[in-house]
Amino acid sequence: MTMDNTFTEIQKVMEPNLVLLDIKEDESAQMIRIIIDSERPVTLEDTVGLMKTVNNDETLMSLFPESYRLEITSPGMGAELKRKFQFRKNVGKILEIKVVENGEYIKRLGLLSDANENEITIEQDGESFCFDYDAIKSAKIKISFN
Repeated sequence: MTMDNTFTEIQKVMEPNLVLLDIKEDESAQMIRIIIDSERPVTLEDTVGLMKTVNNDETLMSLFPESYRLEITSPGMGAELKRKFQFRKNVGKILEIKVVENGEYIKRLGLLSDANENEITIEQDGESFCFDYDAIKSAKIKISFN
């Protein structure tokens, strides 16, 4: 079965409030990592619940070779934001983005002040900048230890 089929099969058994972001296979470590997220914070109960579901589902377990370790996790602090809900749940945080403006790549660092269905707004040096999701090439929350 292909990774696309695996993706589809896992989505079928997930809780409706969880989103399957990615499945990564690391052959050298013999590990498969399933990355999930949610509009709300992902809990330990979410990851454990999905692990139990996968372990108790014969169809899903048949997708993973016995010699592989299965890990279910949420995106790390430095992970890229890719979905609109990820931007919404991070409003109020400092965001580093790369966007295309007038045909050129521009890097911006500022406060994510709004995220709606069409665009985000970044506050930088007293100015507001709005970007359509399509213009965003990468976006990460900037971690600060203040």
